[in-house]
This record gives sequence, structure tokens and C-alpha cells, in this order.
Amino acid sequence: MPIRILPEETINKIAAGEVVERPANAVKELIENSLDAKSTSIEIEIKETGRKLLRVRDNGTGIAKAEMRLAVTRHATSKIKDFNDLEQLNSMGFRGEALPSIAAVSKMLIQSRQAGAESGWEISLDGGIIKNEGVWTGAPGTIIEVSDLFFNTPVRAKFQKSETTERNRALQIIEELALVNNNVSFKVKTDKRTALEAPATNDPLVRITDILGSYFSTALIPVNLNHPFLKIKAYITKRENSQPTKKYQFLFVNRRPINFTRPILHSLYEAYKENIPVGRHPGAVIFLEASPSEIDVNIHPTKREVRFSKEPQIHDLLFKCFKEALINSPVSGLNISYHRPEPDGGKNYDVRESSARFSYNENIAKSGILARPESINPTQAELIATTENDASASRIIIGQMCNLYIIAQDKDGLVIIDQHAAAERVRYEKYVTEWMSQHIAIQPLLFPENIELLPSLWTVAIANLDIIKEAGWEIEEFGRKTIRVSAVPAVLGSNINSKNVLQEILESIQNETNMPKPEKIEKIIRTACRSSIKAGDTISTTEASRLIEELMLCKAPNTCPHGRPTMLKLPITELSSHFGRK
Repeated sequence: MPIRILPEETINKIAAGEVVERPANAVKELIENSLDAKSTSIEIEIKETGRKLLRVRDNGTGIAKAEMRLAVTRHATSKIKDFNDLEQLNSMGFRGEALPSIAAVSKMLIQSRQAGAESGWEISLDGGIIKNEGVWTGAPGTIIEVSDLFFNTPVRAKFQKSETTERNRALQIIEELALVNNNVSFKVKTDKRTALEAPATNDPLVRITDILGSYFSTALIPVNLNHPFLKIKAYITKRENSQPTKKYQFLFVNRRPINFTRPILHSLYEAYKENIPVGRHPGAVIFLEASPSEIDVNIHPTKREVRFSKEPQIHDLLFKCFKEALINSPVSGLNISYHRPEPDGGKNYDVRESSARFSYNENIAKSGILARPESINPTQAELIATTENDASASRIIIGQMCNLYIIAQDKDGLVIIDQHAAAERVRYEKYVTEWMSQHIAIQPLLFPENIELLPSLWTVAIANLDIIKEAGWEIEEFGRKTIRVSAVPAVLGSNINSKNVLQEILESIQNETNMPKPEKIEKIIRTACRSSIKAGDTISTTEASRLIEELMLCKAPNTCPHGRPTMLKLPITELSSHFGRK
């Protein structure tokens, strides 16, 4: 094929593909334009993920009538004059690609008026082609309305995720931009629901509370440092308030949301080393400011990654700041406990049957929910106890090691039980059995718990309320960003942290909207069982014996629901061989 110049329409669509992969990218670009226009109020409306309608209204400086056409022309920008300006760039962007790229794959309407002007101007485009222009008499600021996104690029539309997933990604972008721009008010509506409302404030901690909730913000320690080449303002969780996931880790460099670089992430975790349990994570909202000449922001098309010229020094500074903040913060008491499933009849709380309607059918039995995991290799399998479904086998409990392992003896040798993996397997199978029999015992909470969620997770909860209820949770929508939990599955124990467990459930299913219901409920059950088992403490011989007995009655006792071994058997013959005995 000979070399040729591509048609302008094709060039524009290729450029659009580089900037706008999904609706969330368009949301990001439009909000960043509003921020660069010095807006103090931004309103966002999203319908059907943003593909049907995305509207961003701001009260910024506006666009002059004479510049309206330039605003939708590729490579036109108000943010740099020449290449040298790139080294001191302080705006969110500079290439002038956003509006023309979005316009190329949508139907766009721009309405803008500058402060003091008698009137404004509006322009409409269809697939990047200007269709109409005229006078507009709205309030100062700019409204950009994008509809039918990807209408002329069916392949891009075909590969979009589900409505819930795409809307969730857009909300995550807005959460980040709202966190770092606390001096700007944000209001977000998704399909006529107010998903986020954050008034402008001079206090970053107030904005953190508005976005991430008071449960998280009250657990934070402030970190501040002014250094010749770096300014640090951060909020990190106390040692006793570690998080179950990395969902509450945010990094901003010069007011831009950034993926954690390896040195910065390492400095954070090193500071918490020996301060939080394995499998838990520090929460952190970190704001860094440095000279633009010290940062390369153009190593990734979406500017989500940066490179610092002084990475080792930044690592050391951050580590010292985080470590000092943790040392100076008193510990109010760790809340770590091991909850073994209680024997039937041993509960001291009110238990009743779930009122949820079940969608059980015969196909669930074929879904493989109780199938044995295949993650154990053959050599390992030889060492795992082979006695299954035999609760009467003679065993002697020798003791407990490191609050993690139960050491026992049976007729064939030594058995080492991972008490956490074992408890998770017992709890999981009981939970699944109750669900498949359509009788989940639930434990009403003494006081219903109102749980604040990130706006993105709140929308996941709303979209999956019926499925979570079917899994034995009594939950309901309780205002913006809040879910009320009145009862939980009794099998999870009497002292679970409802917020942590529910959050992990929502994170596990947020990108699984097309998963069949039985598989999704099984994932909810698996996540809930894992999340409700915490770091161990001492258990009695009676408890250890009961746990082993219950484990051996399970259908798949050799592994936890995630495929990790629950026990290791060392035959007496192997021990004798090791010590030179016949």
C-alpha cells in the first residue's frame, strides 16, 4: 500500500481515540478545562454513563466569541506559547486536544459568556463538524454538553463496559479532582440522583470528609513539610485505623491526580512497617508541590504517571515525615481479633431468617460454587491431610503457634492447621449452604449502622441492593452516599466490622456487572468470609478441637475459598526418616 495523507476526518477520530477511550476520559478533560478557567463552582450531570449525556457547567472566565471556533480546533491552546513554556506548566493540560477530540466522536454544544460581556456565544458540532452558531444570553461561565458519545465510532462503543462500571469510573475521576480542588464547589448528578455535593472550603480536611466520609477523616494524622524543592501536605491514617484495601490511597502532584510511583508507595509502606497487620493498608491523601521543571508529566498519555528528577531524596523525605507523624500519634487501642464461627446454639444475640427473596434454581447446583479449588500443586497435595469428612478421627491438640497455627497429632503423624484459613473455609461452606437452601440466618444489629461510602462505591451499592440482600444482608439506601445496614448474615460472627466487610464486597463486584447472579452472590459470600476473619489471637484447646472437627466436615477442607492450604500433614514415617529412625 502506498504512503498517503489520511483524510482530516480519520485524523480527528484517531486523535479522539488517544484522548477519549471511555466517558470517564471526557469527564476528566471537561472538568480540567473548567478548573483551568478559574471556576469556583462546577456542576456535572451524567446520564447513562455519560454516553447519552454529559453536561459540565462552570462559572469560569468563559470563552470569547472570537475564540469559540479555535476552542474546537486541534492544537489550539491558551496555555502555552512555545516549547519553553512546557518546563513551567501549571495548568491541567496544554495540548488543546480535549474539546476537538471529544467533539469528533459526539454531538457537542458549547455555550459560553465572559464576565462583563453583554452576551455570550454558542456553537454546536456533530462529529466535529460545526453545524450552528449564535448568540447566547446565559450567565457568565461555560456549559459544555456532550451527547451520543461514540455515535460515529461503533467499535469504540462496542468495547465499553457496563453502565454501572463506566459510571463508576467517571465518579472516581470526579472524586479525585474534587479532593485536590477543595476551593471549588462540586455537585454531581447521575441519572437525576445527587451522587456528590461538596461546597467550597479552605480546609482540605473538610473536603476529605465530604468525599471520603467522616469515618475515614477522623482517623487521619496531618503531615506537613516545606523543603527547598518539595512541599508536602498529607493526611495518613493512624496505626490502629488501617484499611482493608488500597481504595483510600490518593496522590496529587501539583494538584494533578497521579498514580503512586514506586518510591513514594515504598516510603509509605516502610513507615507503617511493623505498625499494621499483614494484608492491611495505610490510608493516605498526599499533596505534593514541586517546581514543574523537576517533574516530567508527559511519560503517559493520560498524565497519570510522573517522573521526579530527585526521586531518592523525595523517598527519604516522605519516609521521615510519615514515620515521625506515626511516632508522635498515640495509639488509642488496636481492634484486632480472631472470630471463629460459633457452635450452633452458642450465639448470644437474636438470630432470625432473612426475608430476602431467593432466585435459587437447579442451575446453581451446577455452578461449581462448592467445587474443590485446583491451586494446590501435586507435591504439596501429598503433604496435606487426606482424612476428609471424618470428624471422629482421633486427634490430640498439642498447642498453638504464633497465634496462627494449631498443632495437632493424629494416628498417622503431625497436623498443622492454619486457623484463619480453616475458619474461613468453615464459615464459607456454611454460608453457601444456607444460601443454596434458601434459609440464611441473619443477625440484626443492636443499632442499625449508617455507612458512608465513596460516591463511586455508593452507586455500586445502589445498583446491587437486591443481590446483596439475597446474600443475607438487610441494607437500604439512606440518603446521599449512605447505606443503612440493619442486619448481617449470622454466620459472619457477632463482632464483624460491617463497614469494612461491605466496602470489600462492593469493591469485589464493582467491575462484575455482567457476571451471572449465582456467581456474583458466591463472590459476595467469599469476600464477606475473608473480610470477617481478622488477625488471630489465642484460642483454647476446646475451640481448636471444634474448629478442626468442623473443618473435616467440609466438602473441601484442604483449602480456604481462595485456594490457600488450610493444613499440612507430616507423616510419622517422614519424621522418622528425617531423624534417622527406622
